[in-house]
Amino acid sequence: MKRVKTFIFPAVLVIGVAMFALAGRDAASGADYTLDREPEVIAATFSSAWCSSCKILKPRLAEVMPDFADKPVKFVELDFTFGERGDIEDQARAEGLEKIYPRFKGATGFTLLVDRETGEILDSLTVSYDKNAMRSAIAQAIAIAARNEASDGD
Repeated sequence: MKRVKTFIFPAVLVIGVAMFALAGRDAASGADYTLDREPEVIAATFSSAWCSSCKILKPRLAEVMPDFADKPVKFVELDFTFGERGDIEDQARAEGLEKIYPRFKGATGFTLLVDRETGEILDSLTVSYDKNAMRSAIAQAIAIAARNEASDGD
């Protein structure tokens, strides 16, 4: 009986840790939304399955994303669950994040709002942002990026 108890506890612990790590893996990504033009803002979520902040941030962000379905913002996720990999760097480059990626690679638990044209970070969403603050920050980032684009065109 003692052997069974010795085996069951570690097995339950391992299963619990695995379930915690994989919970909430439905990425906050922009796959459901397509733009008919280039995005002005990239909302890049740096995440991983083991990140406790991500487990709070990503569901909040997922609730806010539909409000911006027709706006010039693209939501992407850079997932570092399995560490830093070349495909994540390739994804960052493809999304126009090559300027900021080296500084933030491997870090998790936040979403950067980046002006696609300039590569400038306009804001950073963290777990301290509630849904209304996220909506406001994203809307403000879009307005700033649009203003930057309009001034570049003059």
